[in-house]
Amino acid sequence: MTAWLKDYVEGLSIAPEGRLRMDCPACGKKNTFSVSDTGGERLWYCFHADCNARGRTGFRVRKDAPYHPLLKKIQPVHEPDVDQVFELPETFVAISRDPAAESYVKRVNAYDAYLAGRVDIRYDFRMNRVVYLIKDGRNTVDAAGRSLANIKPKWWRYGNSGSPFTCGDGAVGVILEDCASACSISNYLSGVALLGTNLQDSHLPFLRRYNRLIVALDKDATQKAFQLVRQLQAHRPTSLVVLNKDVKDMTDDERKHTFQKYIN
Repeated sequence: MTAWLKDYVEGLSIAPEGRLRMDCPACGKKNTFSVSDTGGERLWYCFHADCNARGRTGFRVRKDAPYHPLLKKIQPVHEPDVDQVFELPETFVAISRDPAAESYVKRVNAYDAYLAGRVDIRYDFRMNRVVYLIKDGRNTVDAAGRSLANIKPKWWRYGNSGSPFTCGDGAVGVILEDCASACSISNYLSGVALLGTNLQDSHLPFLRRYNRLIVALDKDATQKAFQLVRQLQAHRPTSLVVLNKDVKDMTDDERKHTFQKYIN
């Protein structure tokens, strides 16, 4: 790491706990240089294969730091201030960097939630996966990646938090299997993806935050859905919605009609 690059990064104007993307000051490649502010340090990395510009430093941000005209702001990443810390891999980039990733997010009806800032979605160029960041409040505690190719497993957990993926606000939580379905329902209710069909002890602290739960697993998991309802009724009032179509595959009108009675 050269001293000039460290000074350059320290002089950039970045919001606390924000992230910026720009042309690399070292190799000059367009939109390959990422800088993240974690509150106590800054991390930078160039994604071009032939560039070695990367590093981190702790520092106090200069209040008079100029705004660079080439900087492109993307979704902020908030790291947890608790014992459990998930550090985003350097291979996570914006989904706009890969047309197939962006197309997939649109196809499974998660793009509206992404544009609205209800979910942070990245592309992992090493594993060729669309990655949904798993949050606990404002903190990133884990990530789940969905393969874009015929690679098993279809879903990959990057951390070991055991936390479910949630998207949206409200007192009613809709329990679903996958992150895309959770995003697609978040216009109306809070989506909770178990990343499977089994209830784990680590899910319960999150599920108890809701006043009511609705189990709506994919149409091929109806028996598991009945089992989940029986398990959850000991913790919160829980209802079952039997689906004829997976939530992520519904139109917006179909989702609204299916869950109408639970929408305020």
